[in-house]
Amino acid sequence: MAESSLYHIVYVSSASHLFSKQELLDLLGKAREKNHRLGITGLLLYRDGDFIQLLEGDKAAVENLYATINADPRHSQATILLEEPTDQRLFNDWSMGFRNLSDPDVQATPGFSQYMNTRLVADSFADDPSGCLELMALFRPRF
Repeated sequence: MAESSLYHIVYVSSASHLFSKQELLDLLGKAREKNHRLGITGLLLYRDGDFIQLLEGDKAAVENLYATINADPRHSQATILLEEPTDQRLFNDWSMGFRNLSDPDVQATPGFSQYMNTRLVADSFADDPSGCLELMALFRPRF
């Protein structure tokens, strides 16, 4: 479904501490509820204290949510990798998809690439910022 002001932001950040499984679940529960209310979809990847997140939706809503996230003390060094209009959502049905790349079960998934073991920091994407979309697209639901 195309939206006239459809927009996405992909950013990386460092957690203030290593998140426990329960802390990640609590974060996701709240994020999914808020994103659903705001009409925002996306994906959050977490690995050993690093986050990479794609937010997509109405431009104003995405920018406002990113500003709120950027001020959250649970992480720091938020760096936008990509910010642009887009023709379509990558995660149309996900108020917030999630994968913990540190999880051994995820690492055992067929097709799991060592690329996933790259730190989720801005320097990892410096040569090709659009590569972050390719990483996110690997987790897109297949119907």
